[in-house]
Amino acid sequence: ARELLENLLSARQQAQSRLEDTKSLLHPMRSIPNEILAEIFGHCVLKAYSAEDPDALNPKGAPWLLTRVCHRWRELTINLPELW
Repeated sequence: ARELLENLLSARQQAQSRLEDTKSLLHPMRSIPNEILAEIFGHCVLKAYSAEDPDALNPKGAPWLLTRVCHRWRELTINLPELW
């Protein structure tokens, strides 16, 4: 009985993990076109550079921070010269 319970709990955990993976694939953020993201990123960088103490070399600020969110954002940010 204990082994059966452990197997069922393991199967449940695997199913929950697959469900979470599937939910992330269906997230609405993935459907935003690159052109819209580029526009948003441009505003992020503009705001960062217009601060009182702009520091383009700060890895915690835009555009550097945008490159660490996900692969898609990294590729998009790196390939948008207007952000740099």
